[in-house]
Amino acid sequence: MESLIPPESDLMEGKTVLILGGGWGGLTVAHHLRGLLPSEHRIVVFERRDSFSLYVSYLWLMTGERDNPEQIERRMETLKREGIEVLHGEVQEFDPAARSVVTDAGEMSGDYVVIALGAELAPGSVPGFDDGAHNLYEAAGAARLQAALRAFDGGRIVVLVAGAPFRCPAAPYEAAMLIESSIRAGGIRDRTELSLYTPEAQPMAVAGQAVGDALEAMLEERGIGYFPQRAITRVDAGSGAIYFGDEAVPYDLLVGIPPHRAPSVVTDCGLTDATGYVPVHPQTLEILSDVDTLETGYPDVFAIGDVTSVRLLNSMLLPKAGVFAEGQAQVVAAAIAADIANQPKPRGFDGAGFCYVEVGEGMAAYGSGDFFAFPGPRVTLEMPTSKSRQAKEEYEQLLDTWFDAR
Repeated sequence: MESLIPPESDLMEGKTVLILGGGWGGLTVAHHLRGLLPSEHRIVVFERRDSFSLYVSYLWLMTGERDNPEQIERRMETLKREGIEVLHGEVQEFDPAARSVVTDAGEMSGDYVVIALGAELAPGSVPGFDDGAHNLYEAAGAARLQAALRAFDGGRIVVLVAGAPFRCPAAPYEAAMLIESSIRAGGIRDRTELSLYTPEAQPMAVAGQAVGDALEAMLEERGIGYFPQRAITRVDAGSGAIYFGDEAVPYDLLVGIPPHRAPSVVTDCGLTDATGYVPVHPQTLEILSDVDTLETGYPDVFAIGDVTSVRLLNSMLLPKAGVFAEGQAQVVAAAIAADIANQPKPRGFDGAGFCYVEVGEGMAAYGSGDFFAFPGPRVTLEMPTSKSRQAKEEYEQLLDTWFDAR
């Protein structure tokens, strides 16, 4: 297979940083590193998709506030920042000891590797999901859901979380409340039954009881049925029913959040643990060889974002959310740059996180807190405001900041 490494004379004694995955976390690493490192150091991003999108925009695609997937996506080749190489290809093999990758675009090894491959969707692991559900976590699925909601004229709508953990922990609850707001505005609320089923014990359980209680109250206030601790076994699109063991729940429109899993390439090379994801040191994001002692293995190999497993002080896991991937990416970029410059290690990841929970009618509730707190995360959820909704929309500015206009 062709090597992607240029001749040694062309490297000018520079280092090579390989970033596996060009999502929010991976591109944040690349942008920060390019600003911290001189040009002789090579930054290479491997990404199988040809476009980038922010998952927060999928809800607006569902509601029709964004017209189509093209409006929320940018082509990877239009990345503005010079000095970031984006190689289009699937990562097929990874050797963490050698820091080498095999892709369908060729082979390459680096001095540093950042695994930012995210969590893969696995709708096929639930029989009937692909046939019966509108997949909210894919742009095309959210677009089809937009059309289905416009045509909907009453009946049973079910929002289904088919597995946990999943990225964007607030998204299913936001989807239910946004749909409720939409059907109320459309004059069909009185003839529509809206429910949410999830395997979780409570909404956003890692954020704590108070946040969960607040979200349950929001659902109840809007007349949205909430059914926790329901493990889906199959979807029967023909009869329009979802099954939790022997329990059948009928639906006319099914909004689905599919199960997630780590990409097979990290599983195949032995990096995942019993959680199904890559265990990393909470502060440094280095891969752990022992989760109890926090002993790390594979020098100069890091993992960030949804592909990781970060155990908190209450033994729960850090949620999979873009804000954590972004914060971890900044920490890793600073650590790599400091190591190359023979400077002291910078501060580690602090576990701070926040999110904006949309409730409909142009409002969102702001939640924030310290997820590394003892004995467990300390998180608060403020009352919904239009200002918080506007702040959430400002995330889309990344598209124009990172990419040239089409």
